Amino acid sequence: MSEYNYNDIFDLFEDLLQIISVKHPDIDVTLIKKAFTVAETAHRDQKRLSGEPYIIHPINVAIILAKHSLDSSSIIAALLHDVVEDTVTGLDSIADTFGSEIALLVDGVTKISSLKNRTKSHEQAQTLRKMLLATIDDPRVIIIKLADKTHNMRTLEFQPKPKQLKIAQEVMDIYAPLAGRLGMSKIRSELEDLAFYILHRDEFLDITAKLSKQEEELDEYLNEIHSTLHSNISKMNIKADISGRIKHLYSIYKKMVDQQKPFEEIFDVRAIRIITEEVKDCYAILGIVHTIWPPVPSRFKDYIAVPKSNMYQSLHTTVTGPGKHFLEIQIRTKEMDITAEMGIAAHWMYKENGKKEKSKMSDLSLLKSINKWRSELNDTREFMKVLKMDLYNDEIFVFTPKGKIIRLAKGATPIDFAYAIHSEVGHHCSGAKINHKIKPLRTKLSNGDIVEITTNPAKHPSENWLKIVRSSNARYKIRSWLKKQQPTDSDEASAKSRKDTKPEPDKIASFTIDMAEMPKISKSPDNLKSGILVEDNNNVPIRLAQCCQPIPGDPVIGFISKDKRISVHKKGCPSLKRLNIEPERFISIAWSNSHHVHPVKIAIEAIDRPNLLADITTEISQSRINIMKLEAQESKAGFAVIRLIVEVKSVDHLHFVIDRLKSVKDVVEVYKLKEKVIKRK
Repeated sequence: MSEYNYNDIFDLFEDLLQIISVKHPDIDVTLIKKAFTVAETAHRDQKRLSGEPYIIHPINVAIILAKHSLDSSSIIAALLHDVVEDTVTGLDSIADTFGSEIALLVDGVTKISSLKNRTKSHEQAQTLRKMLLATIDDPRVIIIKLADKTHNMRTLEFQPKPKQLKIAQEVMDIYAPLAGRLGMSKIRSELEDLAFYILHRDEFLDITAKLSKQEEELDEYLNEIHSTLHSNISKMNIKADISGRIKHLYSIYKKMVDQQKPFEEIFDVRAIRIITEEVKDCYAILGIVHTIWPPVPSRFKDYIAVPKSNMYQSLHTTVTGPGKHFLEIQIRTKEMDITAEMGIAAHWMYKENGKKEKSKMSDLSLLKSINKWRSELNDTREFMKVLKMDLYNDEIFVFTPKGKIIRLAKGATPIDFAYAIHSEVGHHCSGAKINHKIKPLRTKLSNGDIVEITTNPAKHPSENWLKIVRSSNARYKIRSWLKKQQPTDSDEASAKSRKDTKPEPDKIASFTIDMAEMPKISKSPDNLKSGILVEDNNNVPIRLAQCCQPIPGDPVIGFISKDKRISVHKKGCPSLKRLNIEPERFISIAWSNSHHVHPVKIAIEAIDRPNLLADITTEISQSRINIMKLEAQESKAGFAVIRLIVEVKSVDHLHFVIDRLKSVKDVVEVYKLKEKVIKRK
């Protein structure tokens, strides 16, 4: 708009005061009015791209904060947040008029916004770093900045298209995840939808149109759910507020992308939120919900007993509601709901003494991590790598053998778990048991796993661990340890003098041993040598298919190739699906009673240690099994991987070999290559 009625500015400011009077009836608005006068005077000759007076922007930022019930210091800083950067008013003047607390808030927001003319990646990294370090001193800085970004996104249409795309992508990459990580779900959802509209407008409009078509149906559905829940909860004399909603647009779009499904196949777009008085009522209501509709297995989460790292608490369950539609239900107390909506901002709600609440901020894991990194991670790129693990990873919850709950990033490994227990446990982690079974350190943990770590004083972190871990805490500690091990000049000189020193013996190194040429299956008419009997004809050339490596005891079937040979496959071999277009070429076959041996490829994964290979080959030798070929190497995760071709007589014989190999100390897994063998007890 090019024309703007100046009286509207004062009407907008009156709206701000009205919101404050509702949210904070006891606030003295004298300083707020003074801040408005200072800001309006300083910005008087400035206009936005829309043609509006510039002061409209800081008033709207202040309104966003007032609606989130922020304290008066935050609202005053919001009104003044662009004064120092964009006008002649200095920070000293702000401090003299409004005090040091507000001056520090304005300075923090100004520093975040002051980076210009940098490359995109460098600008984002530096902006985020400055933003988060400022947050440590006073988390309200980030709250004000997020409100600032929210209003800018609401008016992004006046920017040139290329700049719209750049800003929207930055919001999707940085600001929205950060709001979510700080527990501010209301702002995160709005930022995501605003950025979604800019970045994927066609998809945004398509989902909006489809939801609009279903609006009446969805409303009726949610009203039915509301009525059923209200009736059943009231019978138990429990007070509860029940509200139904459609999930925000970007979350629906993300489900479509993640599940690779069209909108019509996304059934859990509906959600119900139940707000009650006490924690015990939350669990009582959960029981009521599960008696009305069957819960979906594996879709229940108890974030009350185990809060998320952003302070979020709630019970989540997904049920199969009326019409067999999935329905997500969240149950929490009023206090939990405030924290869920406002996150870190909740600590300044209805309070004028923000300092009293500041100590609680240290409980927020992201702030705890940033405080630790601020003096040690001087490399901005490394800071970003570590931080993004915290910003973008979902969480899982696993247990120590004694039942202690450990919160980790989704995709975390036993190494992450070890570092979550203690730095020294992580540094000397040599192996792990997951649910009482030995597993490789690269194994991804799942919700509810019981994890036990074994340590070895001789074991230390390696560069490869950085590729495996998924938590910022583990990455930080590994990186710090590796930096301390970097050699000095004297160390390097000493190393050169020992350059002819032999490596540690008996550890697995990459090598291949050919003990015999891989024998080819005889194509002579005497098929008894292959151990196969062909129905009505034993003079047809036969070969055992390498795709499934059948051995006596496996159910098999023959396939006649174009050169009139019979290829022997295990029944259920994946290759048979493409051959099934010519069913007439299949033939019945059976194993003979001969005692011929057959080559089979197997793999062994084990925790690397001295004499490991010797113990494995000794075990095979004592079993009177012939090794035809052996390959060994160390994996990136520091595990030994040994591949063998051995001769066995049957499936039972193969299982016997596998059982013997599993008995070797530190062997984690043994399986037939191309087809993992089910572990036998």
